[in-house]
Amino acid sequence: MQNNKPLLAPPRNTEQDLFNIEAFKRDADPLIEKAYDFIEEENYQKAFELFAFAASIDNENTEILNGLGITLCEMGRLTESLKILERAMRIDDKDPVTFANIAGVYWELEDYERALYYYQRAIDIDPYIEEAHYNIVNLYIDMNALYAALIRCTEFCAKFPKDPEGPELLSNIMLNLAISLY
Repeated sequence: MQNNKPLLAPPRNTEQDLFNIEAFKRDADPLIEKAYDFIEEENYQKAFELFAFAASIDNENTEILNGLGITLCEMGRLTESLKILERAMRIDDKDPVTFANIAGVYWELEDYERALYYYQRAIDIDPYIEEAHYNIVNLYIDMNALYAALIRCTEFCAKFPKDPEGPELLSNIMLNLAISLY
């Protein structure tokens, strides 16, 4: 006679299952994915609840901490967001996403120099982190540093030739530069 052990059922991804600690310990991905879905839907309160729950169980997971930091930023809780993201950076100081997220918070705080610094750190770690390149261009535009934006956008278009936003952004920068000459 065989000794049959009961199989653990995979998480069903219902909201109740998302808050099941044992299911989370087996596989955190469904909860993290659902929380990011809530961010995409701009339901930041639900995303916050899921990421906060996840962080209460595993406060060393940088994906969870990044999600929590992004959510707090979207909720306007910038100081808290920065603290969470800085914790993620201390855990993994080679994660370009964390640096880019920190840059985004500094941008929201209108601390442009720090935002540029952290976007550049993200790019130094991963030269192909497209969003950081794109955001630097837009940050320079916000700073009204159109020549710097032009240079970075030209680099962006060369590095990511298939990105449809690059040429349009480049045209807008050139138009704004021409207008600024008058």
